[in-house]
Amino acid sequence: MKTLTKTRKQVKEMTQKEFHNLLVENTGKNYHTENVVYIAYRYGDNYLTAYAEMILMAHLKIGCMTPKLHSKRSHVLQCLKARMLPCYQTTVWACI
Repeated sequence: MKTLTKTRKQVKEMTQKEFHNLLVENTGKNYHTENVVYIAYRYGDNYLTAYAEMILMAHLKIGCMTPKLHSKRSHVLQCLKARMLPCYQTTVWACI
């Protein structure tokens, strides 16, 4: 996936500030689905991470965010949000 510039390991090793900056930068590029993958790398389990990556692959293949993909992406985000500490929910959600 060419639009991902960081690996799961790199994302997990970032400080919260670095992670926040990555999400802000991607938001400015309209890389919202990529942000979901990064959030999954940081907070998700293998299932949510694979699901987020599948959504990104479909998004890139189709070339746009369909309503069905958007619904799936929103579901993954809600599952990920439930795993975050409340202080991180606010920080991360402001970037999405």
